Amino acid sequence: MRRSNLVMALLVAVGLLMSVSIVIAQPPRPRDGQPTFELDDSIFQATLDVSNFETYGDALIDQIALGDGGGNDDLFRNSGVVIDEENNLYYGVNGVHPVNRGDYTSYYPKSIVAASLETDEIVAVYSFDEINGHEVDMEALTFADGTDFLYIGDEYNYIYELDLSTGEITREWDLADINIETEVDRGIESLSYAQETGYFYAGIQEPNEVYILDLNLESETTEISIVSSFDSLTSPSGLFVHPNGNVYMTIFGASQYIFRFNLEGELNCAIGIPEELNMTQPDGIWISSDDQYLYLVDSQGPAFDGYSLYQIAWTDPCDL
Repeated sequence: MRRSNLVMALLVAVGLLMSVSIVIAQPPRPRDGQPTFELDDSIFQATLDVSNFETYGDALIDQIALGDGGGNDDLFRNSGVVIDEENNLYYGVNGVHPVNRGDYTSYYPKSIVAASLETDEIVAVYSFDEINGHEVDMEALTFADGTDFLYIGDEYNYIYELDLSTGEITREWDLADINIETEVDRGIESLSYAQETGYFYAGIQEPNEVYILDLNLESETTEISIVSSFDSLTSPSGLFVHPNGNVYMTIFGASQYIFRFNLEGELNCAIGIPEELNMTQPDGIWISSDDQYLYLVDSQGPAFDGYSLYQIAWTDPCDL
């Protein structure tokens, strides 16, 4: 099994490195170069309240200075988020978007960073230049039951189990075993775990599909099966399966929305992300267990005077 370079750092109480902004929510706008997305009139539409938010990403910038991306990219292209509430940590993953088009192998190492929500400093780093002999394009993160293991969605269509205590990849699941194959850079973009069912939801960039997968975690094998799937309407960039049975999805290549589905994949609400938040590409989503905060990732934010991670005071506008 592949062992990562695990770097542990002590938390230093140097105060918050987060900024607070107050803005007024407005309808979403199409971003330059992105096609608009037409929603059916029957879908309820709402607007995300962004009047109270904080930003993170200093730890991810620090990891670039430590060599992430091999010096080919000076930005940490955060492509996912999970929150360890017990230890007050956020995890981000460098889903490097090649500066040189078509070059997918010169940007090693690529890392997952655990950082403090108090200080925005690095707590642990898990770096890879390959996993079990495979090229690496990590794009999505999720926990299952507990926070001892992190599950990684890789765009080469593997799901990896990472033991956070050792930095070791302990299992891998190959989606080719269930006949899911895509072109390079068009595979798994998002991943989330449904506590109610024990299934994983994997968003595939092409053909715009969310697959509900059984990884048979309790069997300690690498058996995988498709439970069902549903059309995500456009390319999914982030997924979060809420314990209440709602599935929240951020999207690529459209006006900026968070779609809300039920567990069976029926779209019931579209939440517009206001322009005032200044997001470029929403690329990951997480909601705290007490429903107090929504976390949104922006993989391109730092390239356009934005941020890698937003913590937003959360009230689901679909239910207002």
